[in-house]
Amino acid sequence: MNKRQEEKKAWLRGLVKHVEPGKIVEFGCGSGFVLEVLSNQFPDSIIVGMDKSIERLKEVISKNLKNVIPIQADITENIFPKATFDTALFVGSLHEVFSYLGEEKVRDAFRIAHGVLKDNGVLIVQDFLKPSPKSVELILKNEEIKRRFLRFADEFRPRKVRYQERNHGVKLDIADAVEFISKYHSPSEEDWKQEMNETHFFFAQGDYQKVAQQTGFVIKKSKRLPKDQYWWEEIEKDIQITFESEYRWIQLVLVKRVAEASCLGSKP
Repeated sequence: MNKRQEEKKAWLRGLVKHVEPGKIVEFGCGSGFVLEVLSNQFPDSIIVGMDKSIERLKEVISKNLKNVIPIQADITENIFPKATFDTALFVGSLHEVFSYLGEEKVRDAFRIAHGVLKDNGVLIVQDFLKPSPKSVELILKNEEIKRRFLRFADEFRPRKVRYQERNHGVKLDIADAVEFISKYHSPSEEDWKQEMNETHFFFAQGDYQKVAQQTGFVIKKSKRLPKDQYWWEEIEKDIQITFESEYRWIQLVLVKRVAEASCLGSKP
């Protein structure tokens, strides 16, 4: 395991401590990094990994996780019986729903999670956190990173990227700045093209909380998560910035509210 993977697993430990064992589902499991952590931590639980990509699910299968069941389906599809799971997770998957299907489908994903959870079941959400609007400056340290930024500004499809050139970089809104920072290390041309269709920073903290409450959840915990130092060290080889503290993920721990009717005894 390389240093990046080690730090990523350490980052997930704060998530795992909120998981209720038993029956667990991860919506949008990708190639199974989170599933691997869950499988090791909860060997007696039944864990379902759901993703629409058969290629990613093949990677899950290759990990030979004995208590993990991979299922191919879109996370906005309601395929499970009601009150099936003790814990559900969205880890880095809701921004893809927002990018390709829109905000209402994000709400649908929350509603589906609510439906498949048992009473007092836990939903854990971990995804990018949109910063408050303001202008910031990126110092681009070499010609390659300057070309990469110009390509990003030209090809990013979710919205038009507006910027002003400076002597050694660009001035732009922080939302566009963090989008570029999160994408410019794309490992392949295929990955880059996919990233140009997605916005990572789609909801502020209040937006997440509002959707959670509207879909029947009680907010147990809402925490902003920083990126690890190793990640920033890699970024700073190419880009100088002054707003590291505003590049955040969010972690929400939500509890399914018990319906009032189920709490009342029957009348004589």
